[in-house]
Amino acid sequence: MDITTAVLAGVAVLATVSAIVLGVRNHRHVGAIVAAVERIGGSTPRRRHRVTALDAALDRLERSTAQAQRERSRLAGAVQSAPLGVLLTDDHGVVITSNAAAERFLGTRLGEAVAQVRVRDSIERAVLDRNAVSVEVELYTPVRAVLEVSAVPLDFGVESVGAVAFVEDVTDARRVTAMRRDFIANVSHELKTPLAALAALAEALAGSVTGDPAAAGLAERLRHESERLARLVGDILDLSQAEALTSHDEPVAIAAVVAAVAREMEPLAAGRGVSLEVAPVPMEARVAGDSRQLRSLVSNLVDNALKYSFPEKGGQPPRVTVTTTVDDAAVFIEVADQGIGIAESHQDRIFERFYRVDR
Repeated sequence: MDITTAVLAGVAVLATVSAIVLGVRNHRHVGAIVAAVERIGGSTPRRRHRVTALDAALDRLERSTAQAQRERSRLAGAVQSAPLGVLLTDDHGVVITSNAAAERFLGTRLGEAVAQVRVRDSIERAVLDRNAVSVEVELYTPVRAVLEVSAVPLDFGVESVGAVAFVEDVTDARRVTAMRRDFIANVSHELKTPLAALAALAEALAGSVTGDPAAAGLAERLRHESERLARLVGDILDLSQAEALTSHDEPVAIAAVVAAVAREMEPLAAGRGVSLEVAPVPMEARVAGDSRQLRSLVSNLVDNALKYSFPEKGGQPPRVTVTTTVDDAAVFIEVADQGIGIAESHQDRIFERFYRVDR
């Protein structure tokens, strides 16, 4: 290797390192340096080709570096302006960078110091367990606030390189949810008393018009509908309790739950011409839970099965079967019918509240 070639190689290495480390360079200056080297060592076609190739490579590197800087600035601007708090940490949980919203949520006051501890704990758990972690933090400051903290580990292959945490102020959303839940609970409680009185009056009326079949039928229908409305109010209360994640856990014998549902649904099954078959329930089928909510759950399943089972003319009545099995520490209650079923395209929405398949 002659001196000119060695100098050219040195210039290439120096320019490349400078471009990577400093993110800037001017290929015209490099070209001037190379031209000076050419004058010292003499010019040949081969050397001119090397200079041209070097200059072109450095020009491409400059464009790529500028593009990367623009993308980085655009991403940093988007993160900084986001209303969601964002923190990026290393694999030791040390915050590398954060945006303005995160700094606003996690200030230095007492309540926010508590949030800082919960955020740090969530990040450490995400890094150690390599799983996403989500917690809610209540700040009992002069203005009560609720923050939702989510931390996600950053993994490249088998190596954990840190985590990204998101902090969102959900105070208003939680306040609206609590107001709606309280409203539903209060209205439902207020309706229970007049509904009970209406059912009692309907029963008394049915007993006083035994000599008039038409009036007795209307009184019985009034009693049935008032009981149905009372059950609907109870379901609304159950929904409110479920949303509040409150229940009254106690030992529950599944046999008693299934038997109560069978007694409740037998008239409906007979009226629709459907055979309701309940398999014997194992005595060891016991769980810890809310007996009222469990009964409501099984009742809804059986009620839907009966409603969507249609007898065929001249054929056998459709069947709805209720089977209970015990497997290790779990109890399974299966309600099967011969009805129209639910199309596969709708099955992922079964547990979506108030969703109904249009047929």
